Amino acid sequence: MKKIKPKVLTAGATIGVVAPASPLKANQNLAELLDILKRLGYQVVLGQSTQAQHCGYLAGTDTLRKTDLEQMWLDQNIDAIWCLRGGYGCLRLLADLDFSLIGRQTPKLLIGFSDITTLQLALWTKLKLVSFHGPVLTTLKSEFSRTQAIKMLSGNLTGQFEWTDPLKSHLDTVNPGTAQGTLLGGNLATLVSLIGSDYFPDLNNTVLFLEEVGESCYRVDRLLTQLLLCRQFTVPAAILIGRSVPVAGESEADLIAVFEERLSGLKIPIAYGYPIGHLGEQWTVPQGIMVEVDTVSGQVVLLETVFSS
Repeated sequence: MKKIKPKVLTAGATIGVVAPASPLKANQNLAELLDILKRLGYQVVLGQSTQAQHCGYLAGTDTLRKTDLEQMWLDQNIDAIWCLRGGYGCLRLLADLDFSLIGRQTPKLLIGFSDITTLQLALWTKLKLVSFHGPVLTTLKSEFSRTQAIKMLSGNLTGQFEWTDPLKSHLDTVNPGTAQGTLLGGNLATLVSLIGSDYFPDLNNTVLFLEEVGESCYRVDRLLTQLLLCRQFTVPAAILIGRSVPVAGESEADLIAVFEERLSGLKIPIAYGYPIGHLGEQWTVPQGIMVEVDTVSGQVVLLETVFSS
């Protein structure tokens, strides 16, 4: 199946904002978040899910959130779909989501992370659609995250991903080496939630990236162990682990030790500490694009064009 690549995000483009998972928290202001995109020069169209709530933890019913997403794909005036936040809920949409409808439409940029990983991996598995693991609107306040996102989405990041010295200081090599593969991954818990379904991706010849937040060490251990035991799991070419946020009473060093103990035996290049995931400063990385990685230097280099001509 041929990859489906979107077009670059141009100045003045129209962005559809949806909430396919959870609603905003009480202390989050929708107008302020939308203003970030407007100050960047984009037009904004709001989906109904951005102002809905269901069961307390969903941004509207499954039907509303699914319809919202599909209508954004159908609207030819929408250039990109930016998710409002993560949380939980995308998994509930997959069985009824019209993938054939999405596949027939002009490809659009889809941006988000955390629970949005579920949606991105399903779109890759079913359609080979390239999407973008990057900040949701609630995490777009960092200048670094905004700069990296716009640089990627506008097609101006064509080679090596950028580190800052403070970020690079957290790089921890588990297994040294270099590898090439298709960049794919996201939140560990959401990836594991796809096990046994038709949406779990083929990890053969991939550079798998993982990140987690607010999970105890034993739970991260259990998630990794379940992944390794899964019959659908094939050993990737390399694994990049984003800096993961520990729970109270545990340290980042504790989490690193779990990742090292569970994954080092795979005998592939592995490193921890990439600016991917639930961090104040994060990269925007394309799901489904070939890269070359070096787990000693932390280098991640794009080997193909991200966008269609």
